[in-house]
Amino acid sequence: MKQTIAHISLVVNDYDEAIAFYTNKLDFTLIEDTYQPEQEKRWVVISPRPIQPEQLSC
Repeated sequence: MKQTIAHISLVVNDYDEAIAFYTNKLDFTLIEDTYQPEQEKRWVVISPRPIQPEQLSC
């Protein structure tokens, strides 16, 4: 049976610093960045770029 991880949650001290790290250093794509005023925080969703089969190493 194939198993995958669909989502994980990370708590960060600085949203902008975390977004910069994941998008600039790890080449992830920013999907959503929405301020949640009732909780005084942001909802940020990022995604890794698709991996081509030739990029996989065994």
